[in-house]
Amino acid sequence: MQMLLKLYRRISPPNRQRIYIIPSRFGFMFAFFLLIMLLGAINYSNSMSHLLVFLLVSLGHTAMLHTHRNIAKIELKHCHAEPVFCGQTATFTVVINNPNQRDFHQIELAHQPNKIISWNPFKRLSGFVYKNHISLVPAQQSVSSTIEITTQQRGYQSLGRLRVSTLFPLGLFNSWTHFNTSARVLVYPQAEGILPLPVATNSGEKIMLSQQKGLDDFSGFQNYRKGDPIHSIAWKAVARDDVLRTKQFSGAHSGQRCLTWNDTAGVGNTEQRLSQLCQWLLISEQTKSSSQLELPNNTIAYGIGEQHLHNCLTALALYHDA
Repeated sequence: MQMLLKLYRRISPPNRQRIYIIPSRFGFMFAFFLLIMLLGAINYSNSMSHLLVFLLVSLGHTAMLHTHRNIAKIELKHCHAEPVFCGQTATFTVVINNPNQRDFHQIELAHQPNKIISWNPFKRLSGFVYKNHISLVPAQQSVSSTIEITTQQRGYQSLGRLRVSTLFPLGLFNSWTHFNTSARVLVYPQAEGILPLPVATNSGEKIMLSQQKGLDDFSGFQNYRKGDPIHSIAWKAVARDDVLRTKQFSGAHSGQRCLTWNDTAGVGNTEQRLSQLCQWLLISEQTKSSSQLELPNNTIAYGIGEQHLHNCLTALALYHDA
């Protein structure tokens, strides 16, 4: 089997675009009825029936050529996704390019979440999930589409193999090609926890956020984001317009916070501790506080802003036990 696999790879270079085409279910039915019509024409020696059968056969042959041409030289130019939190839906933006002088019609996008390694070529064609439909890709233009996948664990999650297929124009044949993309999305830990946020005083000693209650000035509302503490939700505002918002404060909360791995010692397992740190980082960013993240194998110095938050969340997403 290994020899056959090596021979297959040798005669089929990986950088070559392969276009596959087979009859669809409707195509098989079409061929079956043509066979019945041909037998009837032969049985009754009817020249007009023969003419009709041959005309329909030529129609099917022409449809096969147009189906193949509908994705010939199609290109995948760009594929990326913004980071998300674990459990959320990651949206990959896929850009399909048409370098030809003719339009592409009725393009289907599907992806293969789990890579299948097998000597059997038919086995590797299974496991695809249809995600989107593109009705038209104009000649010498690009069209963007999206593919959504549900994230299940932190770290990097790959889009997997991408399949571009079409049934155009008559639906008699199904033609497709594959793109082995390297696109992946960074998945942050879930932002959740039960511990209050540690706050650093001017002397550097840590106190708990619950002990500072009443020392801050109310500064406004902000739309609720996953990971925001429940006690900060403005329930009166929710009752008024059914929109989740969190209260924002300024004052004693601002300053520098050092968030360490040891602060989460009583939370639970590794994933729960990472989720707690993730929640604290989001709260620190909302309150415009400078934060430092200390992990057993990494330290992110004090900082503030979206880039600093991204660096800290990336460290949590890619954390591995020593």
